[in-house]
Amino acid sequence: MGPSGSGKTTLINALAGLTHPAEGVVEICGQPLSGVPEDTAAAVRLASIGMVFQFGELMPELSILENVALPAMFSGRGGARARAEELLSLVGLAGYGHRPPEELSGGEAQRAAIARALVCGPRLVLADEPTGALDENNAQRVTEVLLDACRQGGAALVVATHDTAVARAMDRTLILKSGRLQAAPATASPGELR
Repeated sequence: MGPSGSGKTTLINALAGLTHPAEGVVEICGQPLSGVPEDTAAAVRLASIGMVFQFGELMPELSILENVALPAMFSGRGGARARAEELLSLVGLAGYGHRPPEELSGGEAQRAAIARALVCGPRLVLADEPTGALDENNAQRVTEVLLDACRQGGAALVVATHDTAVARAMDRTLILKSGRLQAAPATASPGELR
């Protein structure tokens, strides 16, 4: 957690190897993401990292099923469509696969984005403000789905958020202040989590 401009998105992008730190090394599952050619970093991302963005970022020209299956298809894994259907069911979107993204509500689009993030069986899921554009009820549902899906898939989860309800649902909360991560007090009030 942290206020706007504190570096939450920068941290998520660095963990994903999308931006490179000024110093130090980013490694995922023992494989470097910084200081390597972009195609190497992209291969590590595809194999080990799932990403959930604030607005879902679904491709409008593809069906929901195609959006979810796409990373697995790029990775060359067999059974991409079947795995996508399984994950859509897991996130409560069974039967939605044929629909275009514009037919989904904000909460449904985020749940589809969660399914897409999990389709390759990542070891790490990075979520940048995954509930930022949702109402309170949808935010709670998306948070529950994200946590449950990551636990079932055995993936670690890092969430950047300003939403105290999301932070309280996590196993551990850190606050980003002045470029440093600090543990949140165990008895933190909502104001202290910002």
